[in-house]
Amino acid sequence: MKVFFALLLIANIAFAVFQWLLPYDQLFVEKKKIPAGEQLQLLTNANVAIISEAEVVSEAEAEKQVAVKPEILVTEDSSDLRVCYTIGPITDKSRAIEISGRYSGNQAWTALKSSLEKQYLGVMVYIDGHETRGAAITTANKLSAKGIRDHIIVNQPEQPNLLSLGVFGLKKNADRLKTRVARLGFPVETEARYRERTIYWLYVEQSSETELLQLLVDDEFDTGISQIPTQCLPR
Repeated sequence: MKVFFALLLIANIAFAVFQWLLPYDQLFVEKKKIPAGEQLQLLTNANVAIISEAEVVSEAEAEKQVAVKPEILVTEDSSDLRVCYTIGPITDKSRAIEISGRYSGNQAWTALKSSLEKQYLGVMVYIDGHETRGAAITTANKLSAKGIRDHIIVNQPEQPNLLSLGVFGLKKNADRLKTRVARLGFPVETEARYRERTIYWLYVEQSSETELLQLLVDDEFDTGISQIPTQCLPR
């Protein structure tokens, strides 16, 4: 019996030493599962897919190009052979009619137009507030006694019996007189003055295949009348 236990002990000691020298995971090697191979895709099938995508993209780009509207080319209208210009400003109606006759007599189509504008005259120095003409004369006599003798009585719808002391082209001259009269004790005022006048413009058309007409004379240029190229009016 003792011999059996002694052999059993020796066997356990031998197994323990053997297991210590050789690890357990090397004794019982688990067979690893080899994953199933993926199904290979044929190269020909891949090429077909790529070609199909390229065709789809090309078709989309073609649709975009068709959707884009072509640019509209703008060309000048060469059928209009007119040359047009405006002559003016002309302040005298009779002269405007006479100039119009020169051009129309030389195979040029003309049209006379007019416009109303304000012409600047200058700055007026005046004394207002007179109820009667006699009151304005009394003020004028007082001014004359103090050495200011240039004045005139003016009647306007909104300003009757106005005593004007002059109209000055330069504002500084008007301000100088106003200061002088104010120091004498008079209620003097200043105001810019305008007058309405009619201005005439002559519109002329002629063919570009003929020589441009220039029928103005020197004195007309000296008075500020010009021949100005302009866009032709639709007809």
